[in-house]
Amino acid sequence: MNPIPPLLLLVGLPRQTATAITAELAATAEVVRCTAADVPAHTGGTPGQRRPTVVVLGETVTAPVGLVHSLRPHPADLAVIVTVTPVTQDRLAVVPLLFSDGVVRRVEGGEAALRMPRVAGELMQQLTRRRAHAATQATAQQRLRTGASIDRQLGERLLGQFLTQAPIGVLMLDGDAVIAWNRRAADILELTEPESLHRPVSDLFPEDQRSALHHHLTAPGQHRNAEPDTFFERVRGDGTSQALRMAAREVLDTEGRSRTLVLTEDVTDRLHAQRKLAERTSHALLTAEVAAAMTAPGPLHERLRRCVRAATDRLSADRVCIWTLSARGELVHAVCAQDDASPDASSCRTTQRTLVEHVVTARRPYLDVPSRTGPRLPYGPDGSGSFAGFPLVSGGELLGVLALTTSLAVPGSVLSTLENIADQVAVGTQQDRLLNRLREATRALERPLLPPHLPDLPGFDLAARYAPFSQGLHIGGDFYDAFTSPDGHHVLVLGDVCGKGPDAAAITGLVRHTLWTAAQHTSDPAHVLTLVNSALRRQNTPFCTLVYVVVDTTLAPARLRIANAGHPAPLLRRADGDTRPLETRGSLLGVLDTPRHPVTEVELRPGDSLVLYTDGFTEGAGATDQRDPEDLAVITASLSPAGTARPAENIATALLDDAYRWWGERLRDDLAVLTLTALPASAPAPGPGPQ
Repeated sequence: MNPIPPLLLLVGLPRQTATAITAELAATAEVVRCTAADVPAHTGGTPGQRRPTVVVLGETVTAPVGLVHSLRPHPADLAVIVTVTPVTQDRLAVVPLLFSDGVVRRVEGGEAALRMPRVAGELMQQLTRRRAHAATQATAQQRLRTGASIDRQLGERLLGQFLTQAPIGVLMLDGDAVIAWNRRAADILELTEPESLHRPVSDLFPEDQRSALHHHLTAPGQHRNAEPDTFFERVRGDGTSQALRMAAREVLDTEGRSRTLVLTEDVTDRLHAQRKLAERTSHALLTAEVAAAMTAPGPLHERLRRCVRAATDRLSADRVCIWTLSARGELVHAVCAQDDASPDASSCRTTQRTLVEHVVTARRPYLDVPSRTGPRLPYGPDGSGSFAGFPLVSGGELLGVLALTTSLAVPGSVLSTLENIADQVAVGTQQDRLLNRLREATRALERPLLPPHLPDLPGFDLAARYAPFSQGLHIGGDFYDAFTSPDGHHVLVLGDVCGKGPDAAAITGLVRHTLWTAAQHTSDPAHVLTLVNSALRRQNTPFCTLVYVVVDTTLAPARLRIANAGHPAPLLRRADGDTRPLETRGSLLGVLDTPRHPVTEVELRPGDSLVLYTDGFTEGAGATDQRDPEDLAVITASLSPAGTARPAENIATALLDDAYRWWGERLRDDLAVLTLTALPASAPAPGPGPQ
């Protein structure tokens, strides 16, 4: 009785491909064309016991991975061929991780008409051999039950029917020489008679693999399986790469001589899929590292350096550089991953500049790969390499170029990743430039809001501190001023304008200008504050608080005339340490048409200090979390300015440091303090201090 021929199911194949398969295999198999819905009816049954069947899935199958799972491929009775298209390429990348090459094969759509008949024929032959192998294996298992040694059986039979029909490659070695192999090994390693007989197995692999392969095959038996995932790579006759997993054990031949039995499995597709997955993971991590670097605090130069280091490591590049365009359009080599190891980056500037300039001119990516003929720029000592450059563009502005140089070929996946990180670097660079411009604008607006220097008051120490809340990104409302009026009196002012930003800066400028102008006529508080209030009312601006102090140094001791316009109470510290807030209260400026500002007069004796401060010291975290002026008085009283060269500066610095400790990360306001100390007669004149 003739055995039932294998079944060949053609699902969703183009007419040309189906006709080619039918013409070549109809004599050895039953060929059936059907739809995906009809396949289960032909492949039902228990896996391993079904009719030998090869299912060929064409390009029109919409869910090939799911269909393959439902078919339950089995090495004994069912194999599948899947046509790979650009649409299904990513989804089918996991197939080699789930099924061996002997059970599920992938064929590129453009090669289907040529390769499909041969691949289908190979799989049918494998299924036929495996069916025969199953019967042989049953006999072998029966012999094993009698107690005979499997090592002895293999040695006695060498490559008998059992191993000859095995679906895995089998080699028999005498030392390092090949003396026998089965059909699968011949297919995998392209072995032919008589050329391959007695040929050293290491000759089948490149030189850099031979030493490791020899050690792997000759290691003591207990160590051979220590690294089950060890594989060796070679190049096939058609120039394609191949990865093999090889396992060896010692056996005896019929005369009792020791031989080496090597089992060989082709894991090329599986390895390529694993490497593809590892590559995608590495590229995803690189993208995350670049994003983290470009959003981290710190100087832009250091963040760019982190980016090029990560790209060099993740992409195995010889060199990754970032070039920037200056404000004048000049191309500058900014950062290179090799700068630490080789401070002289002239090689980048000479070998990359021409290509980088090409990217700048074209404003588009540029790839330059080695050419077999014709002159080219050398990228390394050997004159070979590939170059990839991507423009750094954000908001339509060209900021620079991301350039990569490598001695290897640059695959498309690397180019795609480079394009992504170039976009991230461009956005981060643009944001940094915008922040720098904002800081410069803020500094330009703040500069006229504070006095260029404090006046020199003989016999007194005058100090000021100003700390904007947001590190120069916005203009605060706090201000101070100190000057000498034409009537010979000295004026001290510290205030706070309602609001932040350019509007607050405009009001501050108005207040300071009006104060100075009014004091040129007379420094009297009633005259000056009335004019400031009128100026604010005329402009319909938000209110302003301030403390206005007139210092008369012609008297001994000096006399202070203090007017308070809704500002926190000043502190008066006596030489003996006794400190108290001064009860000086008056109307806000810019609110009432006829405000009242009573004047408080106090003497400032040698060793005494006057402290003016803004509400950031008492309400730094908001109105619901406050400190009292008495708290600041306690801190001021605890200081020991006696014997200090700059007692006023000592007080100002101590209050600022205490505010930072007290508020910490809760601080949400600017801080300004102005301190005046009358020096004892024996004290040396203080030098200039920071403002």
